[in-house]
Amino acid sequence: MVKKFLKIAKSIIATMSIITLIGSITVFADTYINKDFKDGYGKYMLDVNSSSGMRSCEARAWGSDNYKYKIELTTVLYDGQEVINDTGYNNGNSYIFRSYEWAEDYQARMIVREGVYNRQTVEVSGS
Repeated sequence: MVKKFLKIAKSIIATMSIITLIGSITVFADTYINKDFKDGYGKYMLDVNSSSGMRSCEARAWGSDNYKYKIELTTVLYDGQEVINDTGYNNGNSYIFRSYEWAEDYQARMIVREGVYNRQTVEVSGS
């Protein structure tokens, strides 16, 4: 009876150890967003890739030379520090690339401007 109890207890402990191990492994999915701005103002894209716990990010907004595109990319690093990249307004195309780094999250704000008016603002994030 005692042997049977010990065998069951060992099985329970082993099972709980495996569940704890699986629960503590953080898995990050890659993010890929590629969409059109409304009303034909162009396209925007956010591509986040992960490898060995590190991430890279590519953000792009593009379309007609009649519009200016701007990207404000906020990178949240593992230590809580935030790094902001801002392209300013560019005719036809804006682009930011961040190579593999110890990042938790990327948040991009994409803006389309015609003349002095902002026509579209889109916020996307990926990790």
